[in-house]
Amino acid sequence: MAVRKVAVTLPEELYDLVERARAVEHRSRSEVIQEALRTHFGEAIYIPTDDERRRLIEALEAVDEHPDAVREWTDVRDELWPTT
Repeated sequence: MAVRKVAVTLPEELYDLVERARAVEHRSRSEVIQEALRTHFGEAIYIPTDDERRRLIEALEAVDEHPDAVREWTDVRDELWPTT
């Protein structure tokens, strides 16, 4: 998929919302804004299945039990989708 860089000016309150969302969700600013645009224009957004939710809950509980086993999202993402 081809990509283009775009400079966007945001009011301070929208910028703060984007920054909070990306911090909580461990995503890039571009990912958060892309999802917002897709939602605005009516594209389907990802909704996890019941099994995916169950697995996420299990993973979060495992983190509570073994916090030193947590890995950085960037490391996991690079492992899942290596760049060539």
